Amino acid sequence: MSGTLLDLAADYEREADRLWTSQRTRWALRRSAKLLRRMVGNRAATDPAELRLTLALFLDLPDYWCRQHGYRAIAGAGGWIIQRDTEPAIIARVGDMLKWDGERITVEAAP
Repeated sequence: MSGTLLDLAADYEREADRLWTSQRTRWALRRSAKLLRRMVGNRAATDPAELRLTLALFLDLPDYWCRQHGYRAIAGAGGWIIQRDTEPAIIARVGDMLKWDGERITVEAAP
């Protein structure tokens, strides 16, 4: 289902880029595309046990998910840096899966 929503968002973006589309319609299409992408990301972030880091996620969602478990997540050029208190930092990249085992976050690398 999320693929369908992302495809629809891409269709809206393509339609907004057409020359004959009015400015008002472009804004509406881009807002709709952004909402669809937010919906996909929000759905992914509702699972408290795991979160797949994808390009479809808004940058605030991994931070929100990590804060729920006592960590901070900062987005950088190569992915995310995740840390809690004085623990060593965890590096996660797009495609990786963040997993919560009840005590700490671990990263399962993308295949």
